[in-house]
Amino acid sequence: MVTTHRHTSKPSGFILYALAFIFSFFLALPWVSAKETPKPPPQPWQIEGILAALDDSYPKVKLYALDKLARYKLQDLKSVLKKPEEIAQKSANILNDEKEYLDVRGTAARALGNLGQAATKYIPDIANILKDEKVKANVRSGAAAALGNLGQVATKYIPDIANILKDEKVDSSVRSSAAVALGKLCL
Repeated sequence: MVTTHRHTSKPSGFILYALAFIFSFFLALPWVSAKETPKPPPQPWQIEGILAALDDSYPKVKLYALDKLARYKLQDLKSVLKKPEEIAQKSANILNDEKEYLDVRGTAARALGNLGQAATKYIPDIANILKDEKVKANVRSGAAAALGNLGQVATKYIPDIANILKDEKVDSSVRSSAAVALGKLCL
């Protein structure tokens, strides 16, 4: 008996690869979301830990604590703290301490900027640091960002921030932060 050989065609590797990609894309689609999940509010133990870390003698511990503090908004802290002024005072003390590391001082300024009403009595200190040419750029940049975040209570310092922005001798990071601060204050 004579048999004829039948030619069977196999799908090409490219088509299989493309189909696998499309299939996996459609499987992953339901889990993709452009919405950022909201941060949970801080717990009392977290804030107590941050307060304790602000008194630590190691600069990296203070820096980490201030960085975490700078990420919280005042309304998040009010639900946990009875006195946000305590955090503002500690942050202001760190900001004004010239012996403190520069990164720590700059982050203290940013943290003050997020404390709203609790930080209003420290606004002149923040503005003086911004204007002081002897202070290093990252501290001045943090001070500019803080003034911008404090909003209406800092509008008195708009001319000072504008002067920083105009002065081409000032470091570009300070001028950049000043520009952002002006944008926030003038809205």
